[in-house]
Amino acid sequence: MCASLRSKHYHNRVPAASDTLRPPSPPSPSGWVARLRTYHAFLHNLIGVVSQRFETLGDIYYVPNADGGLYVIRHPEQIREVLITNAHCYAKTHSAFIRLGRVLGQGLLNTDGEVWRLHRRMIQPTFYKERLHVYSHMMVQEATDMIERWRDGRQIDLGAELTRLTLRIVSRSLFSHEVGDDMDAITGAVTVLQDSFSRPDLLPRWVPSPQRRKARRALRSIDEVMYRLIALRRNGTGSDTVHESGETADLLQRLIDARDEEGDRAGLSDKEIRDQLVTFFIAGHETTSHALTWIFYLLSQHPDITAKLNDEIERVLRGRPPRFEDFDALPYTEQIVKESMRLYPPVFAIARKAIADSHIGGYFVPAGSEVGIWTYMAHHDPRWFPRPEVFDPARFTDPESLQRMKNAYLPFGLGARTCIGKTFATIEAVLLLATVAQRYRLSLVPNHPIALKPRVTLMPKFGMKMIVHTR
Repeated sequence: MCASLRSKHYHNRVPAASDTLRPPSPPSPSGWVARLRTYHAFLHNLIGVVSQRFETLGDIYYVPNADGGLYVIRHPEQIREVLITNAHCYAKTHSAFIRLGRVLGQGLLNTDGEVWRLHRRMIQPTFYKERLHVYSHMMVQEATDMIERWRDGRQIDLGAELTRLTLRIVSRSLFSHEVGDDMDAITGAVTVLQDSFSRPDLLPRWVPSPQRRKARRALRSIDEVMYRLIALRRNGTGSDTVHESGETADLLQRLIDARDEEGDRAGLSDKEIRDQLVTFFIAGHETTSHALTWIFYLLSQHPDITAKLNDEIERVLRGRPPRFEDFDALPYTEQIVKESMRLYPPVFAIARKAIADSHIGGYFVPAGSEVGIWTYMAHHDPRWFPRPEVFDPARFTDPESLQRMKNAYLPFGLGARTCIGKTFATIEAVLLLATVAQRYRLSLVPNHPIALKPRVTLMPKFGMKMIVHTR
């Protein structure tokens, strides 16, 4: 049986582990009116509702349901128990991943066991840091092309601009494809799928609905592009970017060429390649575009931090475009990225399902139970991040702060299932931030409302309308 010990530092002390002991639960709504109000609150103020429950019930609470119940956690030691210490007791068979799986298939994000280990082993070399120089020039080039179209004083929808930018980058990185005519179809399809993931789907699967029809059409649009590109590459007629070093630059070719060197040396089928491409395609551009949107919003509210950023960029780059080799020389730029992802983590929660009996914080967790790990709540907890609502990049330079936030800072997850694209995404964010900040300052349109919209990723509810100012 999986087991773990409870730390004396927990916010709410609990008795020793017991097979009958459960965490406190929020009151169950009584009657259809109360249930409707609860549903409405979750739909329109999810983070507020969950935050209030943690404040009332402590670091862990339990929501009973027909499938074994849901354990909701925020404490770093509890998070470590689930994602590291007892990770073998938990899988990605959570109900949230079942819905994702209908779109992503058997991609790295939502698979487990031998399938995950095999595919991770085959794909991992693509994301080694020393290979990312292949992509860095293209990232900066795409960002430069974007800002060349901007004009001083112009109002822009920053989220839309950055979504198109990261979509172009991920398209070229994955399969050397100039997204071109596919842009509107793909961005529209991703938006439909985002909404589909996030809305409750209470009807039996065989019942047709407008929402499901839209989701199926969106998925067909993406599949048509993916399978077309796979076929072209297999037939030798698709383009592949070759870096000046001679290395193949895109993931598609590496997936086609990949062999299980530790097994039977078999390659991946078209369906397996499609699943990985769709996973990286959707996850790779959505998370980075939202992260950058929040970064520029925060900078617009903190001119002192913007000034320090500009000083570092001017000192290191001296007016030239950033390069891969500049990454280590831009530590403050990276700290801004990290602190923004603390305040506004694109992946604001992590889901798991217990596949064996276990314990979290001294509480018994039977097999079949689901676990919700609230990254957002851990990132905003004053015990691990003093003055948690303050935008303070310097907290990532202080050894004491770094030790205190251990296991509490997890924008890319923790443990063996840490996001494979973590280094890619961090380098991308730093280079894009430096490229834009070198040329422009962005200010928020007066009176533009700012609110959270937690869907698959954490996005601004009303978009991000900003004004461009030439530096």
